[in-house]
Amino acid sequence: MLSTILLAAEPVVHEANGKILSSDFDEVIWGTIAFLIVAALLVWKGLPAAKNMATTRTERIEKELADAAAEREAAESELAELQHRIANADTECARILSEADGTAASLKDQLIAKADADADDARRRAVDDAASAEGQVSRGLEVEVGRLAIGAAEAIVVNSLDAEAQTDLIEGYITKVGADS
Repeated sequence: MLSTILLAAEPVVHEANGKILSSDFDEVIWGTIAFLIVAALLVWKGLPAAKNMATTRTERIEKELADAAAEREAAESELAELQHRIANADTECARILSEADGTAASLKDQLIAKADADADDARRRAVDDAASAEGQVSRGLEVEVGRLAIGAAEAIVVNSLDAEAQTDLIEGYITKVGADS
């Protein structure tokens, strides 16, 4: 029994397990178990998270690619429209000039018609003013001629009539004026 105690008291010397495993076999077993536990935890918790990250990243990249494709299509359609507009610029320019010429001709005709109407109106007013002025001059001339004729008649009557003839004329006039009223 002593020999077993001595054996038990002897220090344990670990020897190499060969060329493949260079340390204690217990350490290899516990290391393998620890590795498997960590690997299982990584597979259990880490793999879904990694898949989720990969899926999210893939979806984000696909969305960015789709957005880029849509922007490219929009830019290409806008480019095509601009090229079409550039190609049709001469036609558009000719159309605009034609519209401008038509508008100018229309405005010219309207202005000429308005000027003719204004000129006719001015001529009519001038004729009316001339007729009115002629009527006023004619009436003024008639009044003046009548006054001069009366003055001349009075001078002739005064020079040719005597006092008795004058009295007869005045009385006849008074009688006539009284009969008219």
